[in-house]
Amino acid sequence: MISIKERKLILEWDNKGKTQQDIAELLNCHQSSVSRFLNKYKRKKIIENLPRSGRPTKLTKKVLSKLQIKIIAEIESANNVFCSVSTKQIRGIIHHEIGELYSLRHVERIMHNIGFSLITPRPQHIRHNQEKVDNFRDEFKKNLNRSMWTMN
Repeated sequence: MISIKERKLILEWDNKGKTQQDIAELLNCHQSSVSRFLNKYKRKKIIENLPRSGRPTKLTKKVLSKLQIKIIAEIESANNVFCSVSTKQIRGIIHHEIGELYSLRHVERIMHNIGFSLITPRPQHIRHNQEKVDNFRDEFKKNLNRSMWTMN
């Protein structure tokens, strides 16, 4: 997003005859951003951002903080070992609280925005042997100072 100050500079430099590529290099942005702004300015003659149309979100800061508290309570009561709940469970909480049914991907974005992180389980293979892994690491460290990929 190009700031208002940068937009004024773009117009000034464009009037002085600088190329879009030169302007982009001076502002440290993409040439397409400069081009897009100049085309928009030629059509509307406006530097400021116009209000965007569309339905306002139901997820205001107040609602998000309320959701965060409910989700924390749900996580703490769900499982003593892992302290986690699934995205589907979170979607159910959001649907119950605000009446909106979001996609699982959007629920993940919401969770990220309110400070949660997604954990991915990494199960071990049934033949996993930690002793063999440790032995391999030790041997690898011993042979580290010689080239492993040369042919004799």
